[in-house]
Amino acid sequence: MLNLAEILTIIIGLLLALVFVDGIRRSIKTRKNKLKVDLVQPSAPKPGELEDIPDPTIDKAEFLDELEESVEDIPILKGHSLIIFNLCSKDNETFSYTALSKSLSSYSFLFEDKGFFTFRDNTEEILFSIINAKKPGNFLEEKTSSDIALVLDPSKTPKVVESFDLMFSVAKSLSEDFSCSLLDENRNLLTKQMLEHMRDESQEFQRQRLANVS
Repeated sequence: MLNLAEILTIIIGLLLALVFVDGIRRSIKTRKNKLKVDLVQPSAPKPGELEDIPDPTIDKAEFLDELEESVEDIPILKGHSLIIFNLCSKDNETFSYTALSKSLSSYSFLFEDKGFFTFRDNTEEILFSIINAKKPGNFLEEKTSSDIALVLDPSKTPKVVESFDLMFSVAKSLSEDFSCSLLDENRNLLTKQMLEHMRDESQEFQRQRLANVS
């Protein structure tokens, strides 16, 4: 017959065995649950959860709307027919007041108080402007940008064709200095055909201007 010490030993052994078995059972259950989680496929995003990806292309009207909103203080009026060259770089810090001033040093230009560049004739009439094509639209306080626009307003420029030729010369020089893309008014790569079309437009603007004067 078992004495008290042996009985206690057996009971303690059974309790330890139960604890060990329960621990194994819990471990197996946890591993199964983890496996289920790993196998669950991520649910598809609901409509509206993802931000809209902007279209890399932009038409002239959209560009002018954004341009006018960015540079409200610059004399570009809604409804005017503008002639525009765009320069686009992959580097957000390509264009700045300092960098542009250095590149334009061989030309006669003014940096206006409102933070954009102008080219003027002998009578101080604006031929065309160079502006930051991104908000806030200027190069004050050493702001930098990846995009600039050269803008000619035929309604305010006395010699449209000469202004156009000078603006293209400046745009081409800047594109070479900064190794950036020269784009047309619709922000497409400038082709020879488009350049000829834009110059024809400038000639037509000048013809109309002369006709109105006479």
